[in-house]
Amino acid sequence: MEALVSIIVPVYNCDKYLEKCLTSIMKQSYSQLEILVVNDGSTDNSQKIIDKYKHRDQRIQDLYQSNDGVASARNRALKCATGKYYLFVDGDDYIGVNYVKNLTECAERNQSDLVICGYTLAYPNKKKNIKVLPGVYQKNKKEEWAYRISSTCSRLYRSSFWNTNGLMFVKEEGARAEDVPLALFSNVMAKNICFVNEADYFYVQHEGSAMNSVSKVPFLFPYKAFEGVYLKIKNAETENSKSFFHIGILKFLAQFEYVLYRNANKNEKDRFHAYIMHLLKDDFNEIQEEWNCFKRDIDFPLTHKIAISFFCRKIKRYC
Repeated sequence: MEALVSIIVPVYNCDKYLEKCLTSIMKQSYSQLEILVVNDGSTDNSQKIIDKYKHRDQRIQDLYQSNDGVASARNRALKCATGKYYLFVDGDDYIGVNYVKNLTECAERNQSDLVICGYTLAYPNKKKNIKVLPGVYQKNKKEEWAYRISSTCSRLYRSSFWNTNGLMFVKEEGARAEDVPLALFSNVMAKNICFVNEADYFYVQHEGSAMNSVSKVPFLFPYKAFEGVYLKIKNAETENSKSFFHIGILKFLAQFEYVLYRNANKNEKDRFHAYIMHLLKDDFNEIQEEWNCFKRDIDFPLTHKIAISFFCRKIKRYC
């Protein structure tokens, strides 16, 4: 018998995209699903669409909450999830017909706590989409692709791993990338991480999407979530390489420094730098040395390597 997979779909004002999302889930070649759709206080026609689809498919469970953000919506669904595995699909994205099947079969075959796949950036107004396919992953030797694909989506989690470690999304007002600290934790603590060389998660790139609105939407670093994970891992016995975990941290921080915070005001940038100095000051020399050892051969784009190296020099001056 197939293992039950819980698919969690947070929805907020995405009626233009929601039908395609739900249709792609209902048409999966893998049938053992519970589909937990959380309406996070939408004010458009999203609830009408959810009502229509839940009458078409008994696997859909309709959950509602007053608007409280995507982290809260995902946590709401997780309280109801009963599957052996958890998958997350945002309400304005969609998935290929074999997406669940490929990830679940990989997890079952390898007894994995975590399976990661590639993704496709889908542009509704353009004919050409952009695929991102993962490269080689080898435990303790080449783990960088786990840190290159770090969104909650494009990942399948074994529920026992998730629940044993007490994982949850941390709600922080105005924070962006609040799911990345969970990915960082999972990358270093999950057993038998595997990759599927497909790009069947489709991130729809519209004006309001998280990956396409860096300069238009105000946001903050996920301070609480990141610190919680960093301190939890700092003295822990890890399943996978702590050096790659540290490199993943540098990549995440450098992304905020040079991309996501390029339009942040001075007060927020000062807060960010003070936070890093406080959190990393005792460990930074070691982390920088690890980066210097790995940077030549690590499978990161050259622009990412340059950004991380510049970031290390900048923080070195502070510390």
